[in-house]
Amino acid sequence: MKAIVIKVLIIAAILFLLPQAAIFTADIYDLCYRAEPLSYGRLLFLRYKNPLLDPVLRSYELFLFNPAAGTLSSLQKYSEKLYILPAVSRDGTTISYHSLIEGSDFLTTKNIEIGKSIRLRFDTGGYFVSIGIDYDNDRVAASVKRGENRQGIYLISSRASTIRRIYNGKDFEEVGFLYNGNVYYVDNVEDERVLGIVYTETGESFTAAHGVGYVHKAPNGNAIVYSKGKQLYLLRAQGRDSIRISENFDRRRTVPVFSPDGSTFAVFEERTVYIVNIPSGDVFYYLSIDTEGTRSLLTNYTYYAAKDNKLFVLKHKQPGQSLTEILEDKGGLELLAVSPNDRYIVYTNADPKEITVYDTKQKKYYRKAFGFSIEKVLYTMPDENIYIIARSTVPAIGAPVRELYLYNFLKESISPISTAENVDVKPYLRRE
Repeated sequence: MKAIVIKVLIIAAILFLLPQAAIFTADIYDLCYRAEPLSYGRLLFLRYKNPLLDPVLRSYELFLFNPAAGTLSSLQKYSEKLYILPAVSRDGTTISYHSLIEGSDFLTTKNIEIGKSIRLRFDTGGYFVSIGIDYDNDRVAASVKRGENRQGIYLISSRASTIRRIYNGKDFEEVGFLYNGNVYYVDNVEDERVLGIVYTETGESFTAAHGVGYVHKAPNGNAIVYSKGKQLYLLRAQGRDSIRISENFDRRRTVPVFSPDGSTFAVFEERTVYIVNIPSGDVFYYLSIDTEGTRSLLTNYTYYAAKDNKLFVLKHKQPGQSLTEILEDKGGLELLAVSPNDRYIVYTNADPKEITVYDTKQKKYYRKAFGFSIEKVLYTMPDENIYIIARSTVPAIGAPVRELYLYNFLKESISPISTAENVDVKPYLRRE
């Protein structure tokens, strides 16, 4: 008996000496649950409050950071509760979100450039599940739960203050707009995911595919890319016929990447990358490359592929190009971001706490080591400012903290936006 007690005490001592972050690997204090770039360098980010508690207490908090003024502001009014994710317009000027104030439904559409908001109050006889905003920055498509296994899609105009139900379904996983104002959806029906489109002018609907897996809308809304088994398809917004792009697609390997202008996307197979023109559905390039462990990005003009310690590029809008090596660095190169003008390339290598920015114009490297691990980098303007989403280990807290910073790599200046230094982390513990 004494030997058993000693063993237990030894195990307890070892666990006590181990870093708490290593024990509770699924727990994190999340001070930047999600971030969305907006116009003129601004950033919308969310915190997810009380996610481990009763659903009534769980809510999202919306914040707007303006780098020009260096200001951080909350977008919610007093007692306003958000239970679903907001929608951001294509041009980054408008935010739409659903909220509850003392039990009443409100939809707020806010233009952050002119500071104008439209707030609608209404009763749908159910509760909101998700929303998407149209390319006109006015209309909102909302999936609303109206009973057991019963949901509807509502079309709401903020300017006209109107709401109408346009489609009935079962369990909508996603709703959103195409560039022509029609609404697409992914509905869970009898244990399969169904992709469909509702024509908002006529009220007609069209089922594009049953049993879909991966679904992604092109950034400019002119097409939807989806998979069925190992086959990957392109469905253009103006038609009903899908174009088969790949017969060996595996989303567990990697998902497609899209250019910001929505004109191009890259599809990965085991030893091939297809670069596809979205408007036509034609494959412009078949690139022979081992895609295992390859990290890729697409800008409007350039395809980037990081493999081992090398970075390759291809100007995908110019015919007859080939992958060209532009740099080689130490360790495994992890590609993070590229500036919109293709000038600055941001990556890490062997040390996730060190960031490197390569200036393709000046052929110069900027390196900086931090006290945190870099998870993600966001560009909002083609300059020297980047947003860094990082993970810090704070011994006094007992779990890692996800934080948000603004970093100017030319000045080597870093500004904390949402960190353990300026926020009480206790309400933001969640499990990943």
